[in-house]
Amino acid sequence: MAAVKRRIAMSSKRKSLIIIGAVLIAAILFSIFGTPKYQSMKINNISSETLISKLNEAVSTNPDVDMNKLTDFKWDECYVFTPYYSSKQVYEKTGVEWTSYKTFIGFLMFHSTENETVNDDQYLIVFKKDNKVVLADKYSLSKLPIIFKLKDFRITRDNAKFKVTASKQYDGGKVKELVLKE
Repeated sequence: MAAVKRRIAMSSKRKSLIIIGAVLIAAILFSIFGTPKYQSMKINNISSETLISKLNEAVSTNPDVDMNKLTDFKWDECYVFTPYYSSKQVYEKTGVEWTSYKTFIGFLMFHSTENETVNDDQYLIVFKKDNKVVLADKYSLSKLPIIFKLKDFRITRDNAKFKVTASKQYDGGKVKELVLKE
């Protein structure tokens, strides 16, 4: 009788360990992969370093800039948001919500503020292709001393030519303004 009770006790301990292990594995997988909503919003954000480098060089040496010649990825719309835009406003203007966080935990913790511009010199540039974000990056005027002068924050691939002028408002002309050519 004692042997049977021991066997039942070990069996229930084993079941408890299996259940705890399964719950831990499920929690780990959930924290990495998240929900279907997270998966549908997650973008594989391409690097903006090449674009920023090309744009810096182009505005310092040319009176005109064509964004099509500076991008090495496909896009059909671009948005540039000035300081003090909330993530909600950004998503409303672009018509799409996205995240570039690699983990679901990062998404849960920071998504509500991920794509806002909260400082005087903080801008957000967003490129879309087929209504999906392919590049989204915040930049400061110290990293990219360029202010885009746009109506409705938006340009299209078909209308992406700019006149470069020195900004009188910032840093004695060191910051350039890109005015969309009509």
